[in-house]
Parts: sequence; C-alpha cells; structure tokens
Amino acid sequence: MNRAIKLLLVVCLFAGSSGAQALPAGRESATRWLLDAETGSDAGLGFKLPHVAFGTSVERSMGTRVELQAGVSFSPDKKYVTNDGTSLQMKSMGLFWVAPRFAVTGGLTRSNLWTSQFDKEALLPSVGIAVREHIEDLPGRVYISYIFPTGCQWGANCPIQSNRAMGPVGYWEQRVQRHLRLGLQMGYYRILNQGNPLQPSAGRTGAWEGDVHVVVRYEFPGGALGKAY
Repeated sequence: MNRAIKLLLVVCLFAGSSGAQALPAGRESATRWLLDAETGSDAGLGFKLPHVAFGTSVERSMGTRVELQAGVSFSPDKKYVTNDGTSLQMKSMGLFWVAPRFAVTGGLTRSNLWTSQFDKEALLPSVGIAVREHIEDLPGRVYISYIFPTGCQWGANCPIQSNRAMGPVGYWEQRVQRHLRLGLQMGYYRILNQGNPLQPSAGRTGAWEGDVHVVVRYEFPGGALGKAY
C-alpha cells in the first residue's frame, strides 16, 4: 500500500510538470451530474469481500477558481463481526484552483453504518490537493488528501468508540469517453480498536489498514475528451 501511495505522488508530480500546451483551456458545463458505481476491497476496514457501492454526485464550477462537489452513496457490504450491514456515505468537497492545473481542497464525509447489533456514525474531515492532467487526449485528475481523526473515545455518552480513522487517500480519475469516467481510489488508514471504557488509562490499540476501489462514473451532460474538467 505504501508503494501505491508513492505511485500516486509520482503521478501528481508528473501531471504538474507536463507542458501547459497539453491541457487545452476552457471549461464545459458549469454543473455536471454523475451516476457512480464502485467495487473493490474494504477487508482491512472489517467488511466482507467484495466491496460494492452505488450513488450519485454533482460537480459545480463557481467561476474559474472555485468548484464545489457533493455526493451520496449506498453500500450493502457486510461486516465480518455481524455478517450483515448497510452503509450510507454523504460527501462534500470544495476546491480552490490556485493555478489552472493545481487546486487545494477541503472536504467532509459523513458515514453511517447500520447492523443487527449496533449502529455507527463517523465524520471524516480532510484537506488535500487536486491536479488536472492530460494523457493521450484523455483528461483527468489526481486527488491526494489526508483524513483527520474525530469522534468520541471514553465516557457515558460514548457507548461505541470512534475508530479515529486517519491517513492519506489517493484518487486518480480519467474521462475515457464523453459520458464515462474511470477511477482508482486507494486509502491507507490508522484505525483504533475498541478499548475498555472502565480503564481509559490502558489506552487503545490500533493498526494501519487499507482499501482499494475501482470506480465507474456516468457523466451528464458529458464532455469532450480534448478539454480539461
């Protein structure tokens, strides 16, 4: 997984150093709607294989500098410990394009999990960067972000402790047809195990775990392969 993160960093540096002539200027529709589907592995996060999720999202350009993104997805993945479960994720992200090819990002994801034995909710704030790239007339983007830990650890109002997930996430996406995008997402997280609420001084153990998703997105109204988005 460390090699995968390093590869994404190399791609980001390559995209940033490519000639500007490889990235035609101009924007398309200010609002883009997408239908999203993904599959892969969330085994490191305690879910049975394979991971699948479906959802919808929207991207809205506010001039040439600001872009807003939002989306919701549903997953029927089963947890190992309960052999059931359904999940819902709601994501939002803002991008500020410092230069035509480079943006800084800030995001917030809310994740809800329902099982037969417990329900769980998590908020995942993140900051990062985005880079526009253009390879063989296929425009794309590279996103690299870092998730910060949140959630309760001890106390009467904390019956289920937060996993306090934190770590880097990379996503590489390209438009391969006018209405079709393909992407690869990889994350590497520090996740804490449940501790004994009667002995906070004992602390909590944790481990680094990862996930890998292949993403397919249908874009409407679609865009040209020769233009950045």
